[in-house]
Amino acid sequence: MTPLLCLSPKKATATFTEVFHMPRLAYPLIRYRFDDGSQEEHALHPYIPIRISNQSSGNSAKVYALVDTGADECLFGADIAEQLGHDLKGDGVKSSVNIGIEQREISVYKHTFKLELLSPDEKTVVWVSDNIEIDCSESNPPILLGARDFLRYFKWVSTIQAKS
Repeated sequence: MTPLLCLSPKKATATFTEVFHMPRLAYPLIRYRFDDGSQEEHALHPYIPIRISNQSSGNSAKVYALVDTGADECLFGADIAEQLGHDLKGDGVKSSVNIGIEQREISVYKHTFKLELLSPDEKTVVWVSDNIEIDCSESNPPILLGARDFLRYFKWVSTIQAKS
């Protein structure tokens, strides 16, 4: 069995029958590929295709994002924010300090984006967010999809078959 992340969009007022029949989208878990082209050997991660857009500039980009069940909120790097037309530290941009992995402080700058979840074959938009204020970091981490900004809109299950 291929390891999968299965997502089903939630509907705030869904009946039991509607929830049972909502589409289940199965995304394969993949090995992270580093900038030098090498891959992790053992870990599998839920990277899913999304389109990120800046409604002010009209710019958008199709990317793979890591579904991070341990992240409260989404986190984007400065590179994607600037590619889509945001000035990371521009006048009037709100900033704060968040706590990340290993309790390290990370400076973030808040910018507004719209997210579109693409089907596993990347041909269809299956969910669209409202405009979301997302933390952006100069450190250019992988694009993270967190619980409050993304996962709360889905029922999700991850399947990994144990080695025998």
